[in-house]
Amino acid sequence: MSTIGELSDIGVADLIDVMTRRKRTGRLTIKTGGQEVHLYFEDGRLALVSSTDITLRLGRMLIRQGLLGAPRLLEALHAQAESGNKKSLGAILIERTWVIEFDLRRCIEEQSIDALARAVGDEPGLFVFEAGARRPAHVEAGSLDPNILLEAAQERVHSLKLLRDRLPPDNVPLYFNRGTVELSRIAEELGPPEAMVVGVVKSGAKSRAELTFQLALDELTLGVAIQNLIERSLVETSHVAVGTISGNGQANGSRPG
Repeated sequence: MSTIGELSDIGVADLIDVMTRRKRTGRLTIKTGGQEVHLYFEDGRLALVSSTDITLRLGRMLIRQGLLGAPRLLEALHAQAESGNKKSLGAILIERTWVIEFDLRRCIEEQSIDALARAVGDEPGLFVFEAGARRPAHVEAGSLDPNILLEAAQERVHSLKLLRDRLPPDNVPLYFNRGTVELSRIAEELGPPEAMVVGVVKSGAKSRAELTFQLALDELTLGVAIQNLIERSLVETSHVAVGTISGNGQANGSRPG
């Protein structure tokens, strides 16, 4: 049996409180902003938070945090498919010692916060509770503290609002502003998201909207990476025609007049 309602009538925090206090088992789906966030409860315990947003898939988040490389992720996903999805991705990664349990738990918590942040915003939406629905067996789950997750998600929403005010608009092109020699010197200092952005922008100017599509990074991670790169003058919003930098440090390109 399903229960359907408007988020304008009861907020996400109140919905979670009801599920917890009444020790409900089932799936609570929050539909807002064109996406769906799924919260699975088992006897009132929040066991899993997932999202239809592909940027929040566990494998992508492990790569984003520098905990896993793309080749190993693809190999683990292939192994999972061969097992008929009987094993979770995390279990396979731990078995192969490619990820340690502590990092996996940390990533699952981060994944849950990011997903929940999409549900607690100001946008209108719907909720659907399907009593008795069970979480997918091949997806990582754990004992999540809803109060901690909600507080972190609300802080993330606030941070995102502040970040949007500092970033260039979605459709403004971002240009690479360094040569290959200089980039090679600082490449090790870049975090995985920043390195991903630079890898794309090097090949040609890209707007934030285009980067979101190509990199499938969540808005906050991408925004922070862009802001960091702008502050380091690795990318900028005005066109810079910079070629490779020669060994003596002289730029082969020039800034247009």
